[in-house]
Amino acid sequence: MYELKYRRQARNYLAHLPLKIKSAIVGNLHQLAANPDNASLNIDVLKGREGFRLRAGQYRVIYTRQDDRLIIEIIKIRPRGDIYKR
Repeated sequence: MYELKYRRQARNYLAHLPLKIKSAIVGNLHQLAANPDNASLNIDVLKGREGFRLRAGQYRVIYTRQDDRLIIEIIKIRPRGDIYKR
């Protein structure tokens, strides 16, 4: 099982979400930590930058994965339209 680490901006954004949305995102992240290659999760490799994208309803989670140390670092959580803006 992978360890989940959150960057500050991801942790703060998740804390301000409504409970229903937050629980759905956290549930998906726990499934990801248990099996990062799970075909039922909607995961895609990011184009143009390092990392992966996880779909969680109308929200997207950008993360990196370190297989040698079994760590998944959650970089950013945002709505679908805002996640890719820099």
